[in-house]
Amino acid sequence: MVDLPAIPKSFAGLPWTHGLSGAVFYVNDDVVVKRPLSEDLCKQQLDVERQIYERLGSHPRIAKLLGTVGDMLILERLQCPLRQRLLDLRSQQQRPTAQQVTRWASQTAEALRHAHSRGVKQVDIGTYNVLLDGDDDAKLSDFAGSSLDGSEPTVAPSAHATHPRLSVTEPSISSELFAFGSFLYEVETTYEPYHDKNDEELEDLFEREAYPDTDRMILGEVIKKCWTAQYTDADEMIADIQSAQRRLQECHYDSGT
Repeated sequence: MVDLPAIPKSFAGLPWTHGLSGAVFYVNDDVVVKRPLSEDLCKQQLDVERQIYERLGSHPRIAKLLGTVGDMLILERLQCPLRQRLLDLRSQQQRPTAQQVTRWASQTAEALRHAHSRGVKQVDIGTYNVLLDGDDDAKLSDFAGSSLDGSEPTVAPSAHATHPRLSVTEPSISSELFAFGSFLYEVETTYEPYHDKNDEELEDLFEREAYPDTDRMILGEVIKKCWTAQYTDADEMIADIQSAQRRLQECHYDSGT
């Protein structure tokens, strides 16, 4: 475990970023501090996040909570959001390699399975809430406002990851895996599904079960099964992702490369 640094009395001058619930200050190379942005909802969201991190415990695919000071969370510092990596690749007119796609997919799915086994629904599943560490491995993060033991979340998934017939206020395995299908689509293509559609158009398309074509994608079948509720839990999804990984390894071996 990283030794906790002395928390500065003032965060002025420290590099920082923010999300909906908190400001994240980069204290040193190993540690960040997350503070609520306001007194009311944000403090509540960070308190839920603290409870969730404590419930989840130590897991190699989930960002580590190192401690708390008052209403602040002290977290391990990771490299960058997965979305930033995907945007960087897109700007270079590239996509992740097949090995990266299946590795990040498998690692994030394992984190989601662990969360579900502990009574946690992450709800806002997206590449912006998955961070890469120094080894380029994925870790699920940001549980502010997520659902714990069936509590109503105070966050919602992206419209690109929401099916109109699945409740946002009562998250389920089906809603989580639907969102994960959209996550996988973005990992492989660097774009959200129907990235050029507005919320109303997305709702209409998903209501009609009209989804982007995934037939030629590495994880196309997995994505399709997530969107069409063919999985009953994350275990089944992980098994399919791991099958895709094995096929890639066999092709790599057979090609002699």
